[in-house]
Amino acid sequence: MTQKKRNLPLMVVLLALIEGLAIYLNMVAHPDSQPTLTIVIVILFAAVSGLGVWYATRVRGMEWS
Repeated sequence: MTQKKRNLPLMVVLLALIEGLAIYLNMVAHPDSQPTLTIVIVILFAAVSGLGVWYATRVRGMEWS
Protein backbone atom coordinates (compact mmCIF):
# COMPACT_ATOMS: atom_id res chain seq x y z
CA MET A 1 0.00 0.00 0.00
CA THR A 2 1.48 3.32 -1.00
CA GLN A 3 1.12 6.27 1.27
CA LYS A 4 0.07 9.67 0.02
CA LYS A 5 2.58 12.44 0.47
CA ARG A 6 1.12 15.73 1.49
CA ASN A 7 2.92 19.00 1.45
CA LEU A 8 3.58 19.70 5.14
CA PRO A 9 5.11 23.19 4.66
CA LEU A 10 2.06 24.23 2.66
CA MET A 11 -0.19 23.01 5.47
CA VAL A 12 1.76 25.10 8.01
CA VAL A 13 1.55 28.22 5.82
CA LEU A 14 -2.19 27.77 5.35
CA LEU A 15 -2.65 27.41 9.10
CA ALA A 16 -0.72 30.65 9.64
CA LEU A 17 -2.91 32.45 7.11
CA ILE A 18 -6.04 31.18 8.85
CA GLU A 19 -4.65 32.44 12.16
CA GLY A 20 -4.00 35.85 10.62
CA LEU A 21 -7.56 35.99 9.33
CA ALA A 22 -8.91 35.05 12.77
CA ILE A 23 -6.86 37.82 14.39
CA TYR A 24 -8.02 40.36 11.80
CA LEU A 25 -11.67 39.40 12.27
CA ASN A 26 -11.19 39.61 16.03
CA MET A 27 -9.79 43.13 15.70
CA VAL A 28 -12.74 44.20 13.57
CA ALA A 29 -15.40 42.53 15.71
CA HIS A 30 -14.01 43.38 19.17
CA PRO A 31 -11.79 46.48 18.99
CA ASP A 32 -12.20 47.19 22.71
CA SER A 33 -10.82 43.80 23.78
CA GLN A 34 -7.38 44.23 22.25
CA PRO A 35 -4.65 43.00 22.78
CA THR A 36 -5.86 40.44 25.34
CA LEU A 37 -8.14 38.61 22.94
CA THR A 38 -5.42 38.56 20.27
CA ILE A 39 -2.95 36.98 22.69
CA VAL A 40 -5.49 34.31 23.62
CA ILE A 41 -6.19 33.55 19.94
CA VAL A 42 -2.47 33.30 19.13
CA ILE A 43 -1.73 30.98 22.06
CA LEU A 44 -4.72 28.72 21.37
CA PHE A 45 -4.04 28.58 17.65
CA ALA A 46 -0.35 27.82 18.21
CA ALA A 47 -1.25 24.95 20.54
CA VAL A 48 -3.84 23.54 18.13
CA SER A 49 -1.52 23.92 15.13
CA GLY A 50 1.35 22.28 16.99
CA LEU A 51 -0.80 19.34 18.00
CA GLY A 52 -2.15 19.08 14.45
CA VAL A 53 1.32 19.01 12.90
CA TRP A 54 2.52 16.53 15.53
CA TYR A 55 -0.48 14.29 14.78
CA ALA A 56 0.06 14.55 11.02
CA THR A 57 3.76 13.73 11.19
CA ARG A 58 3.98 11.23 14.03
CA VAL A 59 0.64 9.45 14.04
CA ARG A 60 -0.42 9.56 10.39
CA GLY A 61 3.14 9.47 9.02
CA MET A 62 2.95 12.57 6.81
CA GLU A 63 6.25 13.29 5.13
CA TRP A 64 7.96 16.37 3.82
CA SER A 65 7.60 16.65 0.08
